[in-house]
Amino acid sequence: MIPFLPLPIAFVRHDPAGRITEWGRMEPAHIAAEAAERGGIVSGEGHPDTHYVDLSGPGPVLRTRRNLVVAFDTREPAPGAPARVALPPGTALTVTGPVTGSATAGGAVDLVLMVPGTYRVTMEAWPRRSAVETLTVPVTAGPVPEPPIGAVVIGPGLEAVRARAKEIATDHYARLALISRPAGLQAADLLKAQEAARVTAGGESEWIAIEAAERGIEPGALAGMITAESAKTVAREIERVRVTQTIARAATESGVVAALRTACLEFNLPPGA
Repeated sequence: MIPFLPLPIAFVRHDPAGRITEWGRMEPAHIAAEAAERGGIVSGEGHPDTHYVDLSGPGPVLRTRRNLVVAFDTREPAPGAPARVALPPGTALTVTGPVTGSATAGGAVDLVLMVPGTYRVTMEAWPRRSAVETLTVPVTAGPVPEPPIGAVVIGPGLEAVRARAKEIATDHYARLALISRPAGLQAADLLKAQEAARVTAGGESEWIAIEAAERGIEPGALAGMITAESAKTVAREIERVRVTQTIARAATESGVVAALRTACLEFNLPPGA
């Protein structure tokens, strides 16, 4: 006679908060033995995204995580203006976008985003399932309102935004210089722009002639490359100065972002910066 072997059943292991840390299948006797010995295990089908273990009663119970239902009063708050949302006590907010940040809040929460751009706001009130909303902060003109008292403000301050924007612009134009330069042309060659201009105008230059011979090209071709690249370098520098000066004069975060966008650049501040 073949002995009866009980089939494995679903189980979950959980931490002291009821969060599921492991799931699988095991024989019922093993589940019962582990529960009696050290706890932290419950029979049942569950997954961290959809279930939790309720520890509020006399014994642990596997339950379904309900959705956290939220609604901001606006999805397009102006810089400095609040986007209000009602949250359960102790809700964890995580904001990602041009600027990142996090906070814990509850009740009627005013979320204030200082830098224009698109943000992803994740809200978790355990054991409910997280809610995710997208807010878009437009570029605006004029003064920025003072955030309400007690608001959750996401933004490093105007001076930090200016400094990061200048860094973005400077790096952008430096990369353009590397990408733009033709193969075979060195940065030091641009110091001979006047001699190159003389050759392209029909004159002669001993330096251009020697360098062209060493590189196996015609003097006129080398002079043309130097002249063209020098003109682009000057134009880029004029543009860089214009953008960085506009950033320096900007009185608000909106003004800084607008200055970057004139050069087709977007503001971003790496987490922890």
